Amino acid sequence: MNDGLRILLVFFSFLLIFIIFRLIYKNKIQISFSIFWLFSATLILLVGLFPDFISIFTNLVGFETTSNLIIGIILGILLFNTLTLTVIITEQNKRVVQLTQELSILKAKINNNTKGVREKND
Repeated sequence: MNDGLRILLVFFSFLLIFIIFRLIYKNKIQISFSIFWLFSATLILLVGLFPDFISIFTNLVGFETTSNLIIGIILGILLFNTLTLTVIITEQNKRVVQLTQELSILKAKINNNTKGVREKND
């Protein structure tokens, strides 16, 4: 791996870490979601700082090239992230349905109470 690419990887990882912490500080992202991004940034940083380690790991796992290993790791991380977000979206949809049902029940009770008050006044 040439030095220019290593410097770019280290710079990009620090930039990503800075952005993540800024989003956490501004409450734009939850800490539980930021862990995934911090892990990814740390992985990029390690590849930039220790490129020989990733080559050794590539040979150990059995990939022919380092780029194939990196693409495989990225795809695995993205699949895991997609699965996690799908579970969260499903839970949120269930909560929206439940809240909608509870709101409808409350509106019906309010309407029934106001009808009863009008009938008493008439």
